[in-house]
Amino acid sequence: MGCLCGSGGAGDTDNKVRYPTLEIECRNRNMHWRSMFTVAIFLFVFLCSPAWAVLEPNEEMPLVIHREMQQIRIYGLIYPTRFNTAQGAEARYHLLTWRDGRSTAALVETPVDDLKFYEALITLRAQPGDNLSMAAWTQRSDPDSTAPHEKVQGSKLDVSVSWQGNIAGLPIDQVLLQPPVLTPQPPVALYFGGNRDRWFNRIPLMPRPGCLICLYSCPSGKVSNGALSIADYMVRPKRFSAKTELLPADGTPVTLTVQVRP
Repeated sequence: MGCLCGSGGAGDTDNKVRYPTLEIECRNRNMHWRSMFTVAIFLFVFLCSPAWAVLEPNEEMPLVIHREMQQIRIYGLIYPTRFNTAQGAEARYHLLTWRDGRSTAALVETPVDDLKFYEALITLRAQPGDNLSMAAWTQRSDPDSTAPHEKVQGSKLDVSVSWQGNIAGLPIDQVLLQPPVLTPQPPVALYFGGNRDRWFNRIPLMPRPGCLICLYSCPSGKVSNGALSIADYMVRPKRFSAKTELLPADGTPVTLTVQVRP
């Protein structure tokens, strides 16, 4: 039977008298559907809110921590061609650096401060190794020093890179042509080295390297590669190069996802 409470017309008053029960039922039905609609709108807004959505970093918010997934996502610009053609003492050494730091020619540059990156890893309860001495770098040209042969320790991390056109991303070892060095593990094995207490990190406004992720065991990098030492880096033919056929052009925005392993 159709609802008579909204039929209008001259007989409206008579209908309200003759059909009081039917009018109440119609009102209750309308209130029920309005309530259901309100609940649906609330659920839609709630589920689409930042608390549930997977936030992506950008220039204004370049670092995002996803505690529930044990992930950090970092915005940056990638430079594969520049990386491959770099010259100098630190060429093809850095994977990710702070753009205001002293280290240059990294594969990816980010507005994220390396100390903020360190704090984000601590937030996820990653454990820094803090086992490297600065002599690993300063004595790299000394054939009698054992320090450059030291390898980083700490919590194990997985890193991938994604960009518009490849949202799923690629593990970082798949976008690098790896040096032919025989190691007991894959040539990219990233660990949370720590290195927060270096003297250049303790002095406010002091220029510092700004290394977030290095491709060799680095006494400055917050994260570095435990498969290869600085002694390995000094053997020039064994350095990494970026796979330009897989990666986007220089200056393209990318996201690096850092996953803390259990």
